[in-house]
Amino acid sequence: MKNYNWQETDIQFLEAILLATGGEGGAPLQEVLLMADAADGTVFEMKEVEEALLKLVAAKVVTINKNKLGLNPDFLQQYEALTIQEGLSEDDDLLMNLLQKQTITEETIKAAKEGELKKYKLKNYYQQYQEQFG
Repeated sequence: MKNYNWQETDIQFLEAILLATGGEGGAPLQEVLLMADAADGTVFEMKEVEEALLKLVAAKVVTINKNKLGLNPDFLQQYEALTIQEGLSEDDDLLMNLLQKQTITEETIKAAKEGELKKYKLKNYYQQYQEQFG
């Protein structure tokens, strides 16, 4: 069994999606990566993006629609409810707690790979980002 625990990079990637989308609609990978860099200088390696995206899609946290990354409305609702409760602090723990409630299994990983991620040309988008901004 592979390690499907949430890592710090998953949280950072999720935060970048939150920032890039403003919680609404979707954003292309380039915008997400730029946002991570702008927020705190995080530069993801291809492997980190791949793993984070696979887990986030498998956990039904992130959706891919027309080549844009977005947040599952259910997850977003939970997140917004929690941020209102906790006050709007930049709280990594909040995202970590939310992620730990999401289930990832071999089956959901496989479904994500064969579903949303199969058509998504992650390597191409990542290369375009590197050529433009790397």
